[in-house]
Amino acid sequence: MTLFDHLEELRKRIFVVLGAWFVTASIAFVFREFLLEWFKGPLPANVTLNFKGMLEPFMASMSIAAFGGVVLAAPIIFWQIWAFIAPGLHDEEKKYATPFIAGTAITFALGVLFARYVALPFAVPFLVGFLGEAAEAELMIGNYVSTMVLYMSVLGIIFEMPVIGFLLARLGIINHAMLTKYRRYAIVIGLCIAAVITPTADPINLGLIAIPLVLLYELTIFVVRFAQRRVPISDEHVSP
Repeated sequence: MTLFDHLEELRKRIFVVLGAWFVTASIAFVFREFLLEWFKGPLPANVTLNFKGMLEPFMASMSIAAFGGVVLAAPIIFWQIWAFIAPGLHDEEKKYATPFIAGTAITFALGVLFARYVALPFAVPFLVGFLGEAAEAELMIGNYVSTMVLYMSVLGIIFEMPVIGFLLARLGIINHAMLTKYRRYAIVIGLCIAAVITPTADPINLGLIAIPLVLLYELTIFVVRFAQRRVPISDEHVSP
C-alpha cells in the first residue's frame, strides 16, 4: 500500500470511530440525568452541585454524554485500531484480534469502575471535607463532572497496560527483561505524568493516578513474562 492508501484507510477508520462515538454519545445523552447521579456517588450526602452560568448544565451534560459514548463505543474503537494495523501483521499474529479487542475494552471499563467505586469514593470526601467545618463546599457542576471524567479516563487508559503488554510481548516487540531494566525510569515518568494530569498538587490526587500506574506496570511485567513463557518469541517469528 502507498502512503496515500494508508491515509485513506486511516480516514475511513476515523470516520467509523466518530460515527460509532456519535451514536453511543447520543444514547448516553438521553440518560444524562441517570449518569449524573452515578457521577455524584462519591460526593458526601451534604454536598450538592451548583451552577452559575446558563450553559453550564448543558456543557456538563455534553461532557457526560461524550465520556459515556467513549465507554460504550470502546469495542468498536479498538476494533478499528486493530483493523488499521492488522495488514502489517503476520497471519499467526492476526489471531490475537479477538483477545485484543475484548481485552482492551474490558480493561478500560474496569479502570473506569475502579475510579468510580474504589479511588474516588475515598478521595472526594477526603478532599471536600479537608477543612472540616471551617469551610462550606460549593461545587460547580461543570468542574466536578470534568474532574470525574478526567480521573475515570486516565485510570481506564492505565488499566490497558497489561493487555497491551501481553500483545506486544506476543508480537516480539517487548520482553520482561526490557520492562524490568527500565522500571525506575518508568516509575519516574509515571509520577511526572500523574503530576501533570492531576488538577491540583496535593498528594491524594497524585496518588490516585501514580499508585495504580506503578502497580499496573508491575502487573504488566508479570503478564509479559507469562506471555513469553507460553510461546517463545523466537518460535513465533521464524522467517519463512
